[in-house]
Amino acid sequence: MRLAPFIAALVLILAGCGSDPARLSIEPSASAMQTRVSVRSVVVGDISLPEYANASEVVREGENGLVETVPDLIWADVPEDAMANALVRHLSQITGVAVARAPWPLSSFPDAELTVRAERMLLGADGRLHLSGQFAVRRDEGTWAERIRSFDIAVPVQGAELTDLADAHADAWRQLSEQIAGQL
Repeated sequence: MRLAPFIAALVLILAGCGSDPARLSIEPSASAMQTRVSVRSVVVGDISLPEYANASEVVREGENGLVETVPDLIWADVPEDAMANALVRHLSQITGVAVARAPWPLSSFPDAELTVRAERMLLGADGRLHLSGQFAVRRDEGTWAERIRSFDIAVPVQGAELTDLADAHADAWRQLSEQIAGQL
């Protein structure tokens, strides 16, 4: 019985010792690209990232080639959600057409559906953010019905600050959006 107050006090002391990790937010970088596309609307469907890239912890490739977490740092948003939101923003800006995440919020059906499957999204030991995989665009009508394209993007991280890593992600997602817009 005497042990219970001691354990409760110890739990409170230990809970106060830990600090919350910093949260890294990615602000979208603006695209100068403007292009006409053959669709009037696009739904951003499934975005799939490798498990290590979609975790709340920020990761990098170590000198030994292993994926390791960056200490005391987590993403401010779920990476798949942040990437999907960035693609919506960029594709809307670049193309000027209606772009939204699934489920499609309008009464009419979208002209095209986008799926992105990233096989790699990792800060490499070479100091560059690597984003590679495939995207698919599906249409029910038009001169073409389906397209699958590979992407392989490498963006140098411009400094040692945490915001530089966030900026590299934003630049990679912008470049991917520009590649996708070219296929719409």
